[in-house]
Amino acid sequence: MPTPVQAFAEVAARRGGVDPSDPDAVRRFYRETLRTLEPATLLAILEELLASEGDAGGEGPEPFYPTGAALPSRQASPPVPLPLLACGWRRALGRLLRRRVKTR
Repeated sequence: MPTPVQAFAEVAARRGGVDPSDPDAVRRFYRETLRTLEPATLLAILEELLASEGDAGGEGPEPFYPTGAALPSRQASPPVPLPLLACGWRRALGRLLRRRVKTR
């Protein structure tokens, strides 16, 4: 289960002095402030977020999604292998039909 949005808001409040109930301030912290922090601080933030992974999301800001990230298209997704039964159904059906036609 993913890390709840509330955990991101709480970490932004602790590490950046951000109002956790202000989604724009939380977004700004992760978009702008996070990249200016020391590597040790980034690692601590990552560990805090990972520790919250799977927690039940309580009351918190509305979920928000990155605006600059493009969603992959269906054509960009790798093909899924078909189950063996699905691959041979036409052949098996053809054999059954040929047998019925020959016996009539």
